[in-house]
Amino acid sequence: MTSVPTTKTTEVFAFNERLVLSFWAIGMWLMTMNTTMFNVALPFVILDFQLTSSVATWIVSGYSIVFAISALTFSRLSDYVPIRRLISVGLMILGLSSLLGFFASNFTTLLIARLLQAIGASTLPCLAVVLASKYVPIKRRGNAMAIIAAAAALGFGMGPLVGGFFTEFWGWNYLFLAPFVVLFILPVLRKHLPEESIQRVQFDGLGALLVGVAVVSTLLVITSGIFVAIVIAIPAFILLWKHVHRTAIPFIQPELLHNRRFLILTVFPFTSFFMNFATMFSIPILLLELFNQNPLQIGLIMFPGALLAAILTQSSGKLIDHKGPLLVMLLGLLLLSFATIFFALFASYSTYVSLSLLVFMIAGSNILMASANNEISRVLPQTLIGAGMGVSQLVQFIGGAFGVGVTGLILSLQQHVEATQTFRNLYLLLLTWLIIATVVFFVYRKANKEFKRSLVG
Repeated sequence: MTSVPTTKTTEVFAFNERLVLSFWAIGMWLMTMNTTMFNVALPFVILDFQLTSSVATWIVSGYSIVFAISALTFSRLSDYVPIRRLISVGLMILGLSSLLGFFASNFTTLLIARLLQAIGASTLPCLAVVLASKYVPIKRRGNAMAIIAAAAALGFGMGPLVGGFFTEFWGWNYLFLAPFVVLFILPVLRKHLPEESIQRVQFDGLGALLVGVAVVSTLLVITSGIFVAIVIAIPAFILLWKHVHRTAIPFIQPELLHNRRFLILTVFPFTSFFMNFATMFSIPILLLELFNQNPLQIGLIMFPGALLAAILTQSSGKLIDHKGPLLVMLLGLLLLSFATIFFALFASYSTYVSLSLLVFMIAGSNILMASANNEISRVLPQTLIGAGMGVSQLVQFIGGAFGVGVTGLILSLQQHVEATQTFRNLYLLLLTWLIIATVVFFVYRKANKEFKRSLVG
């Protein structure tokens, strides 16, 4: 273990909540836009560097893997290191790596820049949840998380639009300029984030390494089909389980692994990103194969849906604060189910159908994510919020990897099936998971009621 500073979360000062959340939302918008806009640029990168498709996909899959590991690491460190210090390091890495990518003249430099971007970008979503959970009063916490989720939804939708525009008119190098702008919000965040006192504790480096090996191996199986990685993943998970139960201050708190309500709740962040990534991956393919749309046209179709979804997502925050997160979680699941059913039945009719249904799909995904994170922050004690939110972020991106992997598998298995029927089958199979997630929701609601009754008794 290495010794690092820690924070005493009980010794905090008031901070400018509205200003910090506004600038944080700008950062989230830039970060999520950066995540998706490279999808439309991949063909041009392949052409410029004479790459095979399997090598070029590491720009996306490598980013996701590093992002997931880094999100958990920064969330865990937030229990020890002031948020101000962590976000400073993260945004500096994001900004400088973006500058490196802008001047990249070979694939190796581009890939390194992209992976470094993932490290820096991961600080924004994971620390946003920690910040809201620790320092925003519970009556306003739902609205705070919804603001961040709305910014993320807008960024996801603008990514293909900005990526298509920049790539078509200036080239893929200019895609790196968008996240570079994030450096300009750093002075505001450093000035207005809450003060936190510091003391020394031991950081579980071995636990972090085991988590990294286990997750990377699992994601390699899911995203790249490297099934031999299972031989590494299974022993890593076993060693991790033993390690966290023997270490004084483990990287993943064993209390989380024994918290039934928390474990059930992780299904919903998983489902949120599973459906989001599956949608963002499949819709461009659908628009290309059924309607022969080019990348810029695809971005123009997807952007209005994402914008309207962001508005719906932000308004859900007030509903969470007034009615509680469980009702809103169910609403998110119902929106996702509605959109998936109608995608299966009507997406092949017109591009406008896809635009309309995309609103409900993205809104449902982000509403589910915001409400699930809010509920997680309520069921965990203060001392476990940082660690719990980190695990939640990790599960989200594992869900995203599953979403893309399952979607790609379903499409590839139907290569000789008529295109309209292929996408109908895809969305009906995705609906199967939503049915399972809805059943899990009612299981959780029952378990939650029993837990509260036991406290009263």
